[in-house]
Amino acid sequence: MQYRREIEGLRALAVIPVVLFHAGTPGFGGGFVGVDVFFVISGYLISGVILSDLKQGRFSLADFYERRARRILPALIPMLLASLLCAWAVMIPDDFRRFAKGLGASAVFASNMMFARGSGYFDDDEGFEPLLHTWSLSVEEQFYILFPALVMLLWWAGQRRLHPWFAGVAALSLTGCLALAGSHQTIAFYYLPTRAWELLLGAFCMALPQGRTNPWLALSGLSLVLAGLAFVEAASAPDWRLMLPVLGTALLLRHARPDNVVGSMLSLRPLVAIGSASYGLYLWHNPLLAFARYQWLGTPPIWLTAAAVAFSVLLGFGSLHLVERPVRELRMLASCKALAAFCFAGLALCLGIGAAGAFGKLEPASAARRNALLAYPAALPQPVEHMPPAGVPVPYILFGDSHARQYVHVLAARAGEGAMLTQAGCFSLPGVTNYSYASSEASACVEHNTALAGLVRQRAIPVVIIANRWDRALFDPSDFHRFGRASRDGWPRLEAALDQLRASLPAATRIVIIGSVPTAASAGLEMVGGYMRCLAFVNARCPQHLPREDAEGYRINPLLSRYAATHPGVRFFDPQEVLCGPQACDIVQHGKALYFDDTHLTPHGADRVIVRMLERIGPI
Repeated sequence: MQYRREIEGLRALAVIPVVLFHAGTPGFGGGFVGVDVFFVISGYLISGVILSDLKQGRFSLADFYERRARRILPALIPMLLASLLCAWAVMIPDDFRRFAKGLGASAVFASNMMFARGSGYFDDDEGFEPLLHTWSLSVEEQFYILFPALVMLLWWAGQRRLHPWFAGVAALSLTGCLALAGSHQTIAFYYLPTRAWELLLGAFCMALPQGRTNPWLALSGLSLVLAGLAFVEAASAPDWRLMLPVLGTALLLRHARPDNVVGSMLSLRPLVAIGSASYGLYLWHNPLLAFARYQWLGTPPIWLTAAAVAFSVLLGFGSLHLVERPVRELRMLASCKALAAFCFAGLALCLGIGAAGAFGKLEPASAARRNALLAYPAALPQPVEHMPPAGVPVPYILFGDSHARQYVHVLAARAGEGAMLTQAGCFSLPGVTNYSYASSEASACVEHNTALAGLVRQRAIPVVIIANRWDRALFDPSDFHRFGRASRDGWPRLEAALDQLRASLPAATRIVIIGSVPTAASAGLEMVGGYMRCLAFVNARCPQHLPREDAEGYRINPLLSRYAATHPGVRFFDPQEVLCGPQACDIVQHGKALYFDDTHLTPHGADRVIVRMLERIGPI
């Protein structure tokens, strides 16, 4: 194909907003649509190569995939390995495990499907973030596994007018994208079938018979791309507004030429230079910005963000001149065998390390500190329910939210196996809920206490242990009227809810209430991710204590204690007895972490609570 400087300028117009979007630059909230511009350009150029070779009778799938490998892999692999080293050096184990999953998926060009299940593009999931941008490469490579063979079959079948086929499949893809965007946004955003229309539109532009260029249509195309940057919103993408930059790019590809104003603008030397390095710049900017954010508490200062962007520009041009061009021009990895060996070894290494990290066989440098602190979760997110087999006596049932589940293993070790009925984020007592709106999750939560009463009667369970984050805003589950905070205006309603729960259980049932733990989150923003996460920040001092009056249970626990003291068959234990001193509550105690994250206890912390509780209330 004939080299077109204006397409390099268009690449610059795509990559600059993406970089500024990831850098959090004001006014570039729609900058992510630069990826969509890239998709159209890619479909246009690659289909041009395929069609040109087919017309000359020299198209070969092997040659095609060799060109793709030369274009993509030699620059990609160093970025993946460098990101791996950074992740190993700075990430906490849980985030490193997520990163490793992303690394392995990126190595086989399946990261888009993994991110669709595990993280939205606009979500704050730190482990995935450094490689989140590889989703677009995965979409492209999946497309180019299928597209050349399809074009070749159509060509061999005598189809020389391919643009109607491209248009038809693109229309189906676009329809699917818009249909799924409302109900399955991440699938619509990440998956090939719902994003193929953009690549196919580029192919359509290439396959369409050439006609006269129109400078006004070129100007319209530029306006549509700029409108897309201004009006596409992250909260709703992909929606119909995504058609603005995509159609605009198509018009620019067809009508922007050096002999008109728009083509001349796109052909300016600085834009052409940036466009030439756009692939390397795209590869490197996101990991650098992500790791800068990972190690900085709060919004990174402008100087740090600017330094990350500047370094990514340097690496982008370095990638162009030291890797991409030498490989494409056969000055490096000249033979197919050398290319294949390098690519296979690099991707296999990334896949193997990714798998090892994902399954916990390879841990980051921070694992040694975690092991010393015993900063492990007291319980996994799943399962949320447990019931011993029929016929086996059940001495107790543990009921509540995830703050109940954190005691399950310690209780089993200290008091024998019991039952468990929990639901994360669910405060469920008769007539109250923490949900402020109707949803399927709210309905399931409301029904939880009814299920508890049924299980207690069915299995003749003598003791109910209730643990929650007690001090919440409470609502009426029938109309979501707000009662108020549990320790303040909502207390009368919570007291009535406890009375109703007691009445729903057999008269002889003993109830043990475990109060709120102080939580590490009460110590400030630096503890939002827990003590281990705080240690990863370069600009934070991690507190080991917090004032007792700031503890999460400071107001609600005395009310629960008073309730237990005035109602027969109810006992209360305050975790602050072992987690706090007279003036302060501990986050780290005797060199061991009490909290795994910002609110949940480690096994060490949970064990201290349960051991003291059993001393206070006697055997269960």
